[in-house]
Amino acid sequence: MSVLDIIQPDNPVLRRKARRVTSFDRRFQKLVDDMIETMKEAKGIGLAAPQVAVSQRVFVARLPDDSEEAREEFGEQAGVLYVIANPKLLRVSKETEEGVEGCLSIPGFIGDVERPVAVTIRGQDRHGNALRVRAEGWLARVFQHEFDHLNGTLFIDIATDVRPIEDEEEETGESNTTA
Repeated sequence: MSVLDIIQPDNPVLRRKARRVTSFDRRFQKLVDDMIETMKEAKGIGLAAPQVAVSQRVFVARLPDDSEEAREEFGEQAGVLYVIANPKLLRVSKETEEGVEGCLSIPGFIGDVERPVAVTIRGQDRHGNALRVRAEGWLARVFQHEFDHLNGTLFIDIATDVRPIEDEEEETGESNTTA
C-alpha cells in the first residue's frame, strides 16, 4: 500500500464531477487500499477518490474507535470501515443539524455546515456487490461530505463561518470531521 498525495482546490480534479466506477479489478483494489492507508496516515475519517486526483465515484470512511469516548459516541459505527463506490443518496432526514467540518484537502480550516442528521445511501462495495447503509449522526455527516466531493463540491462552498483551526479545537477534537 502507498500513501497518496492529497490535492487542494487549485487542482481541477477536485472540482469536477467524478466518473462512475465500472471496473472492480486489481487496479481499483489497489486504489481503495491506498486511499485507506492515506486516510489513516492523514488522521482523517473519510477520503474521496477526487481528493487523491482520481476522478472515480468512490470514497472510504471510518469513525474512530481508539478511545472509550469514541466508542461511546459512535456506538456500533465506531471503527467500521466503509468503502462505497457509485453512491446514491436514497433518503435524507428532514431534521438537520449544524456541525463543524474540516477537510484533508483544505488543511487548517473548519466551518459550520448544516446537514441532514440521517441518510440512507446505496452503492457498491469494493468488489462491486450492492450495498445499502443507513447512517446517523457523524457517519451521516461524513457520508454527505464525501458524496459532495464526488460532485465537485467542497465544504467551504456550503459552510458558514469558515475559519482557521484554533489550537484548542485541535486538542479537543472539535473539528473531528476532517474528511
